[in-house]
Amino acid sequence: MLGWSPEMFWKATAAEFEMTVEGLSGNVRGGPFISREEVRRIAAEHGVRPSLKASPNARTIGS
Repeated sequence: MLGWSPEMFWKATAAEFEMTVEGLSGNVRGGPFISREEVRRIAAEHGVRPSLKASPNARTIGS
């Protein structure tokens, strides 16, 4: 339905997936996936953590 390869699907972020579904359905909200206020709230609640992408052991799912 999306026209994506399996590799593209598994590498997509939740925001990319949501925007694609919205675009295909014609129901485009136009707003951000998550607000800056929500990001600030989550950061304050959980603190700063190193990115998983920075880990030398990080692997892409399915690879």
